Amino acid sequence: MGDFEERLSYLVDLNRLVGRIRVDLAPRGFGKTSLLRQYQRRAKERGALTIWVTAGEQSGLIGQILAAIRQETVTWQSEKRTRLVSMLDSVTIGVGVPGIARAEVSAKRPLAAAGSAGVREFENVIRTTTEAGNAAGVVIFIDEIQAADAAGLRTLAYAWQHLQAEGADVPAAIFAAGLPDAPDKISAVVTFAERIAYRPLGRLSADAEEIAISAPARAVGVTWQADALAAAISVAGGYPYSVQLIADSSWAAAGRPDPGGAIALVDVQKGQEAMRGDLDALFRARWANAAPQERDVMTAMAQLGDDPVNRADIAVRMGVTASSLSVPRARLIDKGLVQSEGRGLLGFTIPGFASFIRELDQ
Repeated sequence: MGDFEERLSYLVDLNRLVGRIRVDLAPRGFGKTSLLRQYQRRAKERGALTIWVTAGEQSGLIGQILAAIRQETVTWQSEKRTRLVSMLDSVTIGVGVPGIARAEVSAKRPLAAAGSAGVREFENVIRTTTEAGNAAGVVIFIDEIQAADAAGLRTLAYAWQHLQAEGADVPAAIFAAGLPDAPDKISAVVTFAERIAYRPLGRLSADAEEIAISAPARAVGVTWQADALAAAISVAGGYPYSVQLIADSSWAAAGRPDPGGAIALVDVQKGQEAMRGDLDALFRARWANAAPQERDVMTAMAQLGDDPVNRADIAVRMGVTASSLSVPRARLIDKGLVQSEGRGLLGFTIPGFASFIRELDQ
């Protein structure tokens, strides 16, 4: 949160543009959306107008943003807001946002297909939005950015490039979240990378896991015994979804204790058994989503152990060349099943998946 707070203060306190688009990257289940929502709550607390979109809708990324701006500013009363509405009416594509009549957001011409003129129009919408109300600035949040349309990404990136070059006094920012393949998809349509700051989200540290597990219990007067907490941290393995599962299942195994109660090691052991069903369902769904060649790669990885494995060792195990793994490796990363663990190393994104795969072969 520290980096986000610094950028938010730059926007709110100095009334300046945050020139680089920030994108948090992680496989599914790492809490990217939750973190982005936390950013949004904090921006609202600081008085900023927040615009939230989930990329991938038929209207396109820019259409989604413009429709959200109209919806979030509907109560603003000013001549500048009237100008903003007129501007939106002239550029917005049809989006069919719930709660807004389609006629209110239908287009006179498609912004995202308008080339450089569309970029300038979108830039002007951002400028006008920052001027039209009493908000401390405008912060756009984009979830699942890897699913955004190419035209929308280009318009967004080039508009922000123009603002950075010409409009440092425009208090606006963009924060996004996406899968690990988002940089490849964005760079395929945007020729400059320096305008986008990518931040990979790794597994939680042991300290972060301890806080995530024990703090909610402490808030209601319940403690975790030291050995129970250590066991829960070991089970979770730094994976946010597993942290939630082991904490909840241990809490249930302890009988949902009242204030003054405690969660013991035996509760964690019972909880680990209880959470197995949830993890198995997750594992089966992910296994079913993998193509035969991708399953072969994961089987070889699992046979080599639970820790990250070398790509060359996977190839030897499969009896193929290391270069032949490039395509299935990329697809597995795109699907969030495996992740790069350093130069030449691959690991499963979810603790326990390797064991699940080994059991399938038995």
